[in-house]
Amino acid sequence: MLSKRNIFLLGMVLCLFFFLSCLTNLNAADTTSQVIAHLDEILKENPLKPGEKAQMIKIAQDDTITLFVVRSTEGFVLKSHIHKTHSETVYVLKGIGQMLINDKWVDIKPGSLHFNPIGKVHSLRNTGNEPLVAISIFTPALKEPDRHFVE
Repeated sequence: MLSKRNIFLLGMVLCLFFFLSCLTNLNAADTTSQVIAHLDEILKENPLKPGEKAQMIKIAQDDTITLFVVRSTEGFVLKSHIHKTHSETVYVLKGIGQMLINDKWVDIKPGSLHFNPIGKVHSLRNTGNEPLVAISIFTPALKEPDRHFVE
């Protein structure tokens, strides 16, 4: 027969297992991960394919945001377009270029930050003699294509 002390200890152990299983389930429901990314490593691990002029490398995504590193080659021009369901924020890291904003080409360089709300026409061109590299952030998360070209 179990003593009161052993019954108490058994109860505590069962409560502890229940509590730990609840924590495990909470962690399993969390689908996001913290990310530290190093630009030089990302670019080295994702070289441009032969003939490729630009690329978007997905770094992180959850239900609210998608984060890309974007690279374009010298002379690359992205046609004017809109995003119907996403806002986009672009932060230039390397290179120089221009962005079409409010029907005007605006010079961009490292440190330039551009916020583009849903439905606004914009474009990008690399005017430098090296790759243009930027961070591109879409909200909400970009789970399917949302680039619609305009004339």
